[in-house]
Amino acid sequence: MRFSSVFFSLCSVTAAAAQAVSLTTPPAAPPVPAHKVGWRAASCSGVIVDAKALPDKRWEAAGASEALEEVFQAWRNYTTGPDEVKFEFSQFVSWYFGGPEAWRCSEIFDVPCSTSLTCEATQYPAGHLILNSFSKLHQFHHRYFEALGLAQADIQSEIDFFSESFSLPPPEDPSKDANKRLMLNVAYGLFGVSQAFLSNFVIFSSAAATTSAISQVWRSQIMSTLSYSVFTGWAVAKDYLLPGKDSKAQYGSLSAMMGDVFDSWKATQVAYVETIFNPNDTATEDFIRSALDNGLMGAAPDEMNAFEMSKRLQKLFYPRFIAAVWQTRRWTKKPFVLKTNLPCNTEKGQRDSTLWPFLKDDDHARASTCYKGALFYLIDVRGSGVKLTTKYPSIRPDIFKSKHWPLMALYGLETMDGVRYGGITKEDIVASVYEGWVEGGHQNNNFNPNYTDISPQGNLDLWLQQGHRSPGFVNMTLCQNLYTIVGNIVHGNPENHTSYPCESLSVIKPTNLDPQSDSDAEKETPADTDKETPADADKETPDVDNGRQMTPI
Repeated sequence: MRFSSVFFSLCSVTAAAAQAVSLTTPPAAPPVPAHKVGWRAASCSGVIVDAKALPDKRWEAAGASEALEEVFQAWRNYTTGPDEVKFEFSQFVSWYFGGPEAWRCSEIFDVPCSTSLTCEATQYPAGHLILNSFSKLHQFHHRYFEALGLAQADIQSEIDFFSESFSLPPPEDPSKDANKRLMLNVAYGLFGVSQAFLSNFVIFSSAAATTSAISQVWRSQIMSTLSYSVFTGWAVAKDYLLPGKDSKAQYGSLSAMMGDVFDSWKATQVAYVETIFNPNDTATEDFIRSALDNGLMGAAPDEMNAFEMSKRLQKLFYPRFIAAVWQTRRWTKKPFVLKTNLPCNTEKGQRDSTLWPFLKDDDHARASTCYKGALFYLIDVRGSGVKLTTKYPSIRPDIFKSKHWPLMALYGLETMDGVRYGGITKEDIVASVYEGWVEGGHQNNNFNPNYTDISPQGNLDLWLQQGHRSPGFVNMTLCQNLYTIVGNIVHGNPENHTSYPCESLSVIKPTNLDPQSDSDAEKETPADTDKETPADADKETPDVDNGRQMTPI
């Protein structure tokens, strides 16, 4: 799915001057064109109550768009008298349309707002459709909250196995533990994105199945709701999930620590629901309008499956968590993806000898995976104990002077079997990294995902069904050239080169790599880009041996 960089811009609403609204008498109806029945005059009959009719047709017949605008205007001017209770927005809307009392949607748990209404349960059919849309929106966030609890239980049940497989050390100082800070950062980054992804999956996929083609009106509404979900989600989450300088951690095991992180995640969800159902600013008002107008929520399913949502949450959580663990542990230097030209059916002996002596034989099966017919490797570079040179005739490490192999498989890969960790595989991570690299013009650090793009050109099916594999969802460096990797190790500096160990050699060392000019080096490694060999830029994965280039890997 193609995601361009997102710019959040929600349309503003012009508030018309009006008299303060009394709780005793709703405002008088504005003039209605003769050819159209006003929403107050509509009745519970015909297409309005026909469950087979398309949601936008029912909405239009009830005049619900006009009714929604009127209730927003009334809410902006709402005041209470000395003997009146103060309503929340959803309660006010229910009163305005003659609906049930206690319609308080800001409470995330099972409340009357979780239920649906018949047309006769409100004074006006438009109110029936609007309140049921509130109910669908509330149900989604209630199920999301439940899904967090289910995902938490699954993740806690295997976190000890995960920590052993990925060499996560136990907390040394639980009050300032880096592991919890890492988990909080991952959860914070995912909060807004997961709101958008699950909204897409639960609501938009149903809308797509409901109509032969999504209208531009609905498409625009959905993009507005997703933009709000991402950015307001992050704004709310910063008070709950961003680790402070002295972040308090849960004392005890990693499992308990993960539970503490998910408790913060759930607290964020509670606060988010309170925010969206109390529109005290234009952006939140626009969000509700975009989520409800033209019957959009009517296309959402009546039953939203928290179990299925929890599985999708895990598929979003684990790839980011795994990549973060790889990139922040002391024992890693600069984890990256190596793309080769080797076909997936390459014999084991051929495969091993091609990277020898850069990657030991035992690491080949652990580190490799197949994607789009080619072998990829998830590997790291060693920062010491390796003798490398860019002198000709060979860049191969001196196996008599080196203590270690220059490349090594990342920890935990052998346990990514498609069953554990939410079902995440090595191929899932490679797919996201590689497609992000492609979208960035075959460069690293050149693509930012747009989680609100639901345009026909945006590869919508991938985002709906496999968002964890979408381009750039996982951010790692991608290399396709051993010479570039060696050049980065010998001449580069992770602190100065953001794409290390895949940075262009023209950036690493602007002058020509003189065969006589360089000494051997033992160096560390960070992140990514790539496109060149010294002799032939933009060629994929050439290895270099006696002379210039060996068989491409």
